[in-house]
Amino acid sequence: MKKYNFFNLLFLFLLISQNCFSQNNYFKDYKKLGDSLSLVYKIPSCVILSVAYIESGGGTSTNARKLNNHFGIVGNCQYQITKHKSKYRYFPSIKSSYIGFCELVKSKSFYSSMINNTDEALWLKKIAATGYAADANKWSNTVYNIIKSKCK
Repeated sequence: MKKYNFFNLLFLFLLISQNCFSQNNYFKDYKKLGDSLSLVYKIPSCVILSVAYIESGGGTSTNARKLNNHFGIVGNCQYQITKHKSKYRYFPSIKSSYIGFCELVKSKSFYSSMINNTDEALWLKKIAATGYAADANKWSNTVYNIIKSKCK
């Protein structure tokens, strides 16, 4: 019986470690994508990456895994494809999710005044103010702390 418990604990530890390892590699894994979209959309790469990290749990959330949605964007979940009922939008790829976020930001009225602005905190406040997050101040502070700790 003790042997069985040991293996269960070992399996649980490995599962949790795998999840943490995946989250720790998130910025490394998606940096090139974030950088390339930053050049196109003029949104700071760390803003793009940190929003994705927070909204997808470092790529481990159900929506990230089943819908390729790394930004919590609401829309058609394409149930016939995903077999996952959700209010969140399905994207055919992670890259298309990133592009979808950048296009969403680009569609906002503040966007033209922010192009090439490198003030990440201001970007986050502007995004949050459009209704992106339920608690705009808490969300923008949380994402900004991720920028400072993981993206610099």
